[in-house]
Amino acid sequence: MLGMLFCTLTFQSCLKDDEEVFDKNPSERLQQYLSEVKNVLMSAENGWLLEMFPSSSRKYGGYAFVVRFDEEKVYAHSELAVNSNLEVESLYKMTDDDGPVLSFDTYNALLHYLSTPSSGAYEAFQGEFEFVIMEATSDYIILRGKKTNNIMFMKKMTVSPQVYLDKLKAIQESMVLSGFSGTVGGIGLTGTIDVDRRQISFTANGESIACSYVLTDYGLRLYLPLEVAGVVLEEFTLDPETNSLTAREGTNVVFNAVFPQGWRSYADYVGKYELVFNGNQRVNVTLTPAGDGASYLMSGLNEKFTVTLNYQRSSGTLSWLSQKIGDNGSNEIWLCAWDAGPGRLTWTTTIGMCTEWNGDEQNPVYTWKDYGTWSGYNVNSFLMWQLSGGNSVGSFSSSAWYITGTKSNRLPYVTTMTKID
Repeated sequence: MLGMLFCTLTFQSCLKDDEEVFDKNPSERLQQYLSEVKNVLMSAENGWLLEMFPSSSRKYGGYAFVVRFDEEKVYAHSELAVNSNLEVESLYKMTDDDGPVLSFDTYNALLHYLSTPSSGAYEAFQGEFEFVIMEATSDYIILRGKKTNNIMFMKKMTVSPQVYLDKLKAIQESMVLSGFSGTVGGIGLTGTIDVDRRQISFTANGESIACSYVLTDYGLRLYLPLEVAGVVLEEFTLDPETNSLTAREGTNVVFNAVFPQGWRSYADYVGKYELVFNGNQRVNVTLTPAGDGASYLMSGLNEKFTVTLNYQRSSGTLSWLSQKIGDNGSNEIWLCAWDAGPGRLTWTTTIGMCTEWNGDEQNPVYTWKDYGTWSGYNVNSFLMWQLSGGNSVGSFSSSAWYITGTKSNRLPYVTTMTKID
């Protein structure tokens, strides 16, 4: 009933006559093919939409890039940039490494973002920058990642990168559903969608299938088509008013949004709070939008730093994860997730705590709970620690960095955050 549809792809071009091509030896044919593809790449005035899926498991979902080519350089835009006008240029090359390959072989801050480690992601996102060309036409190109084997598509743009990416970001900001329901082929279906990790699942008659997706300027597109109850689904239009998803394949399939209990909008969190920790110790903090529509800056713990709280749109909660907050000479100062019972800490940036709302609109109280990503441990606290190159240097103790109202660089047993203004 549920399945993913894969197609067998072989590199090909529709640009030359077969008789002319096969008069040449294999090496000459490949070089001619690469030359033809390069001409196709350079032919797009507005560039190409490249939907890139990092990681062989596609656990991070897909991300949109717009790439424009000339004889030597590629000019990239991406939804990963805060400003859609940002264009980053670098060199590229076409090679015959085990087949026709498009390689972004010199550093580009946008195209290499998903494959470049950082202090917050030491293993990066398992992205890549070398792609086997599976098929090329004047309007689309099909690629396969050399490392992940993920299939990725390039489509010729008909609008400017800025226009496309601004519409995509508007979709991202308005997409807040975490679940949905509808009917496909006369069969009732439910589903879940993780808008933060860009994963979607469908369940019908007790059978489920999951898939990653990429955002578009109208909604979303699945990594590859899914067959659900005999109906093939791949692309959906999002209605920002109702957060419903309508299949674009002409099937009249509409999925209506379902929100989880305790869901809160991004705007609900702005304001001043009293943070309670270590029994009955209290400190006043302020949550200010970070400007990206996806996180808040929490100030008040100490004037030297703020803490980034990430908004999880799928659950409507805030997460407080291990993160760098400053520097001490050549060492980094981190606020690390801590299980104060056994005294274990971690600076893994996916581990920490998240909020749970009490359901009271007039007097909102948020309880801090373990985020559930640290197997065998329960995050209930935070403490300052020093790192160098991703490795532990030791505890950090400085009176200049004490938590406001205390004589400690620790926040043991964080419990609640009550809105006071």
